[in-house]
Amino acid sequence: MNRCVANLAMSIAGTLLVSLAAAGCGTTMAGGPANTAPPAQTGFAGYKWQVVAIDRGGKETPIPARYPVYLQFAPDGQFGANEPVNYHFGKYRVTADGFTISGVGTTLAAYAGHDPVVVLAEGAITSFDSQVRATAGVTGNRLTVSIGGYTLTCQRDGVQADFPTPKGT
Repeated sequence: MNRCVANLAMSIAGTLLVSLAAAGCGTTMAGGPANTAPPAQTGFAGYKWQVVAIDRGGKETPIPARYPVYLQFAPDGQFGANEPVNYHFGKYRVTADGFTISGVGTTLAAYAGHDPVVVLAEGAITSFDSQVRATAGVTGNRLTVSIGGYTLTCQRDGVQADFPTPKGT
């Protein structure tokens, strides 16, 4: 078991070093910086974010960890969002102040309960509709996303690998 953990740690460290080296190589022939998106706004891309609070109309509700509410931004542009009932997915595109989602799909489970956290999370995550613009900002390990009258406060929950490509595509 310890050797597996050590191998995983070495693999992660190697990936981070390669990523850091590649990030430093972004220059043009004239020696200036390459045409890249501003780092402050792309800080959410490539990570999974656990939603820890949702604000609606000035009332902030903490989201306990037992509720699987999260956002995912894979490096290849795939987006995923989970609330306690359904999973939402599509493609994201980084904008100057956040992102937009396109090609939104979702699982279609119904919820007949009355848990206020579940109902709030469903409403917030359902706001991620095709071509709706979300504003986003990253401060340290925190991501704040505003969309459709909701503000989601998220905590970084690890690196997000590319999602597997569905068979038949």
